[in-house]
Parts: sequence; C-alpha cells; structure tokens
Amino acid sequence: MVDKSQLLDELRLAVGSVPDYARTLTDFYNGIVHKLVSNMNNQFSVCLYETKVDRFIQVAFAGLSPCEEVIISFGEGLHSIAAIRGGMVFKVEGEMQLIIAPFYYGHHLIGVLSFQIPVANYEISEDDLVFIKEVTRFIESNYKYYK
Repeated sequence: MVDKSQLLDELRLAVGSVPDYARTLTDFYNGIVHKLVSNMNNQFSVCLYETKVDRFIQVAFAGLSPCEEVIISFGEGLHSIAAIRGGMVFKVEGEMQLIIAPFYYGHHLIGVLSFQIPVANYEISEDDLVFIKEVTRFIESNYKYYK
C-alpha cells in the first residue's frame, strides 16, 4: 500500500490539474470531488454543496452512495456548524468519520466540502485535515475564474 504522504501528494497533483480542463464552475466542482476519490477506490464519499439563500444544495458528488441529503437547510447539522465557526468540523459518529470544510469568496460563504469516511477503511490524521484545508483554499483561489 502507498504511504499516506505519497497518497496525499498524488491527490494534490490530481486536484491541481482540474483547472486544466474545467470550463465551468460545475466542471471544476465535479473534477475536484472525482479526483479526491479516484485514488481511494471509492472507499468513501465526497459531496460539494453550494450555499443558497437558506440552504446548502449538493452540486457535486463522488464515491460511495449515498453521500448525504441533496438539500440541507441552514441550522441543521454539521454543515451549519462549520459555516458559523468559519472552519472545518471533524466528528466520528459510530463507524463513520465526518469532515465538513467550508470555503469562501472573500468573506462570503460559497459552500462546503463534505467527506464521509468509514473508520474501517481509512483513519483520518492531522495530515489529512491539513490537506482538506489546502483543497478548500484551492477552491477559493480558483473560484473567481468560474463565477
């Protein structure tokens, strides 16, 4: 098996290549979530939600099904907690590790990346959380080219 640092480096390269072919924001979002699960043989799920007036709307999904609800109202669940705190939320619920990472355009919340990872498949470490923060910064820095 590939060691974690090598895996994360490969994922950085894969995610970094998305703007090379993405022509729209939808292409960009779909490319990111698919690259994030590509090296993991669909062992988990990644959802990307955009923020709308009073809810989060799922706009991209890859990995194991089901991910989460397609529409999540503000005030419900970890998505809102991450948005209010302005930072990533990591929680273990039973056999599932959940990570919600918000991303912004300036000070405006654009959306959140949501990961559901079975504990039996992969153990989340600080390196993984740093990587996910890098991905959200990458989304933030490239968003202006697609909006």
